[in-house]
Amino acid sequence: MAKLARQFAKEARPEDSEFAQAAYAAGLLHDLGKYRPEFQRMIRGLQPKGESTRHKQPGAAQATKRKQFDVSFSILGHHGGIPDAPDMAEAANAGKLVAEAILPTAIEDCPALKEIDSGHAVEQRGLNFDIRTRLLFSCLVDADWLDTSDFQSRRGGWMAQPSSPRFDASLLLQNVLAHIKTRAGQCRSPEVASVRAEVLAASQDAARKSRGVFSMTVPTGGGKTLSSLAFALAHAAANGLRRIIYVAPYLSIIEQNAAVFRAALGNVPDDLILEHHSMAEPGETGPSHADDSESEAGQRLAENWDAPIVLTTSVQFYESLFSNQPSRCRKLHNIARSVVILDECQTLPPGLTAPTCEMLEQAGGYLGCSILLCTATQPAWQKDPIRLPTGISDLREIAPNPAELFRRLKRVAVTWPQKDSAPLDWNQLAAEMSRYSQVLCVVNTRKAASEIYRELSRVGCAAIHLSTNMCPAHRLQVLKDVAATLRAGKPCQLISTQLVEAGVDLDFPVVMREMAPLESIVQAAGRCNREGILSPAAGQGGKVVVFRSTCGKMPQSSWYRNGAAVVEQDFLACGREPQIDLPAVMAEYYRRLYPTGDLDAQGIQKLRLHYGFQQVSRNYRLIEDATTPLVVATWEPARFEVEELLGELRRHPTRSAFRQLQKFTVNVREHELRQIASACIIGEPRGVNVCSLPYDGALGLVIGGTTAVSVF
Repeated sequence: MAKLARQFAKEARPEDSEFAQAAYAAGLLHDLGKYRPEFQRMIRGLQPKGESTRHKQPGAAQATKRKQFDVSFSILGHHGGIPDAPDMAEAANAGKLVAEAILPTAIEDCPALKEIDSGHAVEQRGLNFDIRTRLLFSCLVDADWLDTSDFQSRRGGWMAQPSSPRFDASLLLQNVLAHIKTRAGQCRSPEVASVRAEVLAASQDAARKSRGVFSMTVPTGGGKTLSSLAFALAHAAANGLRRIIYVAPYLSIIEQNAAVFRAALGNVPDDLILEHHSMAEPGETGPSHADDSESEAGQRLAENWDAPIVLTTSVQFYESLFSNQPSRCRKLHNIARSVVILDECQTLPPGLTAPTCEMLEQAGGYLGCSILLCTATQPAWQKDPIRLPTGISDLREIAPNPAELFRRLKRVAVTWPQKDSAPLDWNQLAAEMSRYSQVLCVVNTRKAASEIYRELSRVGCAAIHLSTNMCPAHRLQVLKDVAATLRAGKPCQLISTQLVEAGVDLDFPVVMREMAPLESIVQAAGRCNREGILSPAAGQGGKVVVFRSTCGKMPQSSWYRNGAAVVEQDFLACGREPQIDLPAVMAEYYRRLYPTGDLDAQGIQKLRLHYGFQQVSRNYRLIEDATTPLVVATWEPARFEVEELLGELRRHPTRSAFRQLQKFTVNVREHELRQIASACIIGEPRGVNVCSLPYDGALGLVIGGTTAVSVF
């Protein structure tokens, strides 16, 4: 196991032999305490499990004695999570006497322990020590869990987890470029085709550059998705990077782009691409001891992102970088030396901007990654001594003259509400939508989307609902149906939450958007006249209508409200209608938005400097309103498949089963979970929540009425 940890460390940092030796030391020392007489009696069934069997402290004490504090943190965290500095010091001190007593026996049994006595001490150096410890912890945990799972599989006669397919970036790039060429011949707008070709050429030129942080500021419809994939493949081939990690804020984008990637990559093995959605996998927090517990056995199936191409959510990616938990952190060594595409990066909560930019700088440095920031609404993440001193210092733009690209791809006219415009109630909004044969309306809350859907249905519209109340598989089916309906020219009134407005490939002639932050309005407008078929020059471009509602409810995020307020007060109230096709306007918007709050609202930077690993993990949360994922067992088209997967978990849990269950999950807020928890919650193993509440074929998970929720 120590050798496996060392191998992971070498792969993550090939030129850092000292780091590899530290990982080896951590692997040898992490179970040193199991030589305690109490533990030996316990594993022989001579005494019950209990606190006296804890085994982490002696190894941590030995590491601390040699001033290898990163090793000590990792050892103490390999079951329950990396502790904060005071707790680490206390635990290591508590293990000193035991370590001295059992070390001779341990060395006699494992002579390799002598090899680490002369290990190099690592000085504590602020944020560099923080990221080093996280990476070392990842190598240790993944090696430990893979080694244990392999042993249990062999003992149980189970099939071993399959190895990841080979990543041949150059060969995959050829497939992608051929696919793009075919698609270019199908584009109905010469100007759009020309812009996409220029963006692709620029991406291939930039791919030959050395590792670093890049941006791709391209208007909606400019070929950003495929050009970013082509860049990532070419850049990985040129710089010897190991995998591509595509990160998006919404599952709807991942679901769509996974299909886009598979089509572009050609005939590749299914496991070449991993879609890591919501947390339909074992729970995060393992027990503080009893490493053979059923709970921790399930956790060992948590994702480690060993696939060549990973598509995942912003929550998974960012929170894993800041987590102290084994199940989240085990993937960190596989993030190292990757090309990371951050799609629609503007969705990051501004209150986390400062620590996130600092971490991305470290990902580009210590972890050896290249980062690509992709969006039509590029946030202001460059380093600024006053506004953002922890910003990204060297941000290289790929797109050729973004301002000119936006001018050439201007496809919509925006109607903004006037000062004296009356807000719309849902009856009025439904009446307005019914005027159009094909229209998309984006609102701020799930409740609003469901209420408007019911109102549209009442007046006889061809209404379709889309929100995160629906599981990913259901949403993907709806998006396919909507796209087919639009292509056929049939009536379609789609009411959706924000999940549709970033990266989703839909093309409506009319889009209505409830008042929101400017980046949300711009992204919603990107679903209008996306292919440029309607000509603005001929007075027939797409139509975008921004409206105020009598409901006026917004997500709980204070930054979301601040963004909407900037639009209202700094633009509209001053008689200035934002020109959404001008990147300079977006830059001004962010300059006005960022001073309205703290860009490190949770004090993450200070906590990292003082090695508050546990507190950082608690404080870094992309979603302020905590949610719990439920696997829905009552969506009619998937009833049989879900039951089969759950049966597989009961018999023998596999990572494949957890992966497949992700597409049938719905995230439920804590107050909603409390409502249904009072009806029927049955505790079962494996850490997956299974819900048998009624599931509406149009609206998704319905909370209310007869409930039955089990924890499986």
